[in-house]
Amino acid sequence: MFDRIRRHWMLYLLIAPILAYFCAFLFYPMAQGIYLSTQKAGLLGPVGFIGWDNYAKVFATPAVWQAIWNTLIIAAGITIVGTLLPILPAIALLQITPDWLKRGFQTAIYTPYLLSWVIIVGIWLNTLSPVGLVNSVLQGLGLIDSPINFFADPFWARPMVIGLTVWKDVGFHALIYLAALLSLSPDILEAADIDGANDYKKIRDILLPHLMPMIKVVFLITLLGSLRTFDSAFLMLNGRTADQIRTLAIFTYERGILNFDLGLASAAGVVLLVVSLMISGVAQIVTRQERDN
Repeated sequence: MFDRIRRHWMLYLLIAPILAYFCAFLFYPMAQGIYLSTQKAGLLGPVGFIGWDNYAKVFATPAVWQAIWNTLIIAAGITIVGTLLPILPAIALLQITPDWLKRGFQTAIYTPYLLSWVIIVGIWLNTLSPVGLVNSVLQGLGLIDSPINFFADPFWARPMVIGLTVWKDVGFHALIYLAALLSLSPDILEAADIDGANDYKKIRDILLPHLMPMIKVVFLITLLGSLRTFDSAFLMLNGRTADQIRTLAIFTYERGILNFDLGLASAAGVVLLVVSLMISGVAQIVTRQERDN
């Protein structure tokens, strides 16, 4: 190991700031959170070791189990839809001509990824309000008799969090897929055209198999991000939808910051960390086995 470091000391020097960043803003706070989860927290810091009591309180709190359930449902929806849906615009970008139209479409679908969640929720709050564009169109077409309050109806709470999260990230994931598709040799598609393959067969037999390694990468990225869902759900949280979209991350924030129960909040954060590691570990094992097969 020391020989490798001596030979490649310049590379290790380049990654030193990154390692320092992660140590200062990730690993150290994580270690502090794990430590605090075993302490009785006071206003000025820990006041004594209490072992597993905070974890016992976490699992004895019904709101925690509801938050875990909400986290898993929302994460499953974001991961499945957020992994598969961007394939469609990626294939469209591969086929669209002329170039100016392709660039315009690419900019349009990527722009939401650059916006903050406050702006996104504000846009859709106006669009989906009872007097907004969507309800006006639906009523004008005679599809509904009265406006739908999307942001205050518990039935729409989880679909709204899933839908807005996917809508925000679809452009970024589509560009990842597009980059993978551009690595496909045009000769393969030309050979398929000569053999008389239609668009459906080219997508099924050529494009999707070529995208499969990248689909697995996007799946893991989306899964890890969705398990920590906070911003989107927090901004849509209200008295009627709280039981449906209060994730474990939001529960940790409420107990730790608002109620100042840092011990319980730290224990809930460790539970979220363990759940995320378990789910991502299983996902990596499954994808690795499929790749090996």
